[in-house]
Amino acid sequence: MAPAPDLAVIAVTGAGARLAAGISAELGGSLHLSGSMATEYDATPYDSLADQFARLMDGSKRGIVAVMAQGIVTRMIAPHLQSKYQDPAVVTCDEVGRFAISTVSGHEGGANQLAHAVASITGATPVITTATEANRCHVLGIGCRRGTSKGAILHAIRSGCEQAGITPVRLRLVASAWVKKDELGLIAAVEELGLYLRFLPRSAYENPLYNFTAYDGPMRHLGIPGVAEPSALLAAVDPRLLLPRTVIDSVTIAIAQEGLIHA
Repeated sequence: MAPAPDLAVIAVTGAGARLAAGISAELGGSLHLSGSMATEYDATPYDSLADQFARLMDGSKRGIVAVMAQGIVTRMIAPHLQSKYQDPAVVTCDEVGRFAISTVSGHEGGANQLAHAVASITGATPVITTATEANRCHVLGIGCRRGTSKGAILHAIRSGCEQAGITPVRLRLVASAWVKKDELGLIAAVEELGLYLRFLPRSAYENPLYNFTAYDGPMRHLGIPGVAEPSALLAAVDPRLLLPRTVIDSVTIAIAQEGLIHA
C-alpha cells in the first residue's frame, strides 16, 4: 500500500482521532478529522462525514482507513462503490484498535494487505473474510538474525513447510515480532511468496495466560520467551503446533495449524 497522498485515515471521535493519528503517522497517510480535533492533530478538517467520504471515494485515494463503527463506514461508502477493480481499499478499525477489518477491495485494491499493516501498528486482529484466505488454516511464525537475506528466508520458509507436509500456498499469513518491522529480507521474501505479514506487539508475548517455551536468545535480547513459536500460536485461531521451533541457518520458524470447526 503506497503512502500519502494515496492513503487517507479518517475518524469521528476523540478516541478514534488518537488512534487514527498514530496510524497516519506510521503509514504516511493524510489524516482527516472534524472540528477542533483537526486543529489539535494538524489534520485535514471536514464538516460533513458523508461529504468527506464522497471526496475520498472519488478515485484520488488508493486506500482509506476509517476509525469508526463498521455500520457507519458501510453507509458512507455504499453510494460510491463501483467495482472491486476501481474502488479504493477500505479498512475499518474500531476506536480502541481491537480489530482491523478488510471492508472493500480485499484482493484487487489491497485492503487485506492494508488491514495487516494497520494490525501491525495497533496490535489489532486483522479480519479477513475473502474465500482464498478463509480456507487457509496454517500460520508460520518466524524470527531471524538482523540483516538475513531474502534468499535465506525463502529457503527457510519453503524448507519448514516441506517438513510440515504443506506448501507455502497453504499459509494464511506469516507472523513475527514487532522488532522485525524493518527487516527488509523478511518483507521481501513474504512479498515474493504472495503472503500477508503481521507483526505482533511486545505485550502479546508477555501475556501471562500463555506458557510459551522460553529460549535464551529472545529472552536475553528482547525480554520475551521466543519469536517463531509464540508468533505462530498468537496469530492463529485455536492453534496447535504442526512444526515446533525449527532452526534453519540464521532463521527460526514454527508452523501452527488452526483448529476451525468447518475447515
